[in-house]
Amino acid sequence: MSNLIKNNKIKDEYSHNEKAYKFIDEHLPYTYVELTIECLVKKGHKSPSKTIIRNVRNKIILRNDILLALVEVANDNKIAIEKIKVLTT
Repeated sequence: MSNLIKNNKIKDEYSHNEKAYKFIDEHLPYTYVELTIECLVKKGHKSPSKTIIRNVRNKIILRNDILLALVEVANDNKIAIEKIKVLTT
């Protein structure tokens, strides 16, 4: 009998996306759509529709440029919350 070799490469290819979505779930503000559009426009991208941004957020479609912008918006929100906590204590 031969030993079967498992191919875990497919799972490893998208592990960064899973981490990104986990971070987004924890730190993305409710008003993320407009902030994401602003972030993309600052980088020189065309302004995507709000529906596309929501579809990326809900894992319906995958666009790495929008996912990166969502992570950046979530990171900015996380930093703002931490500053508020420091200033109010």
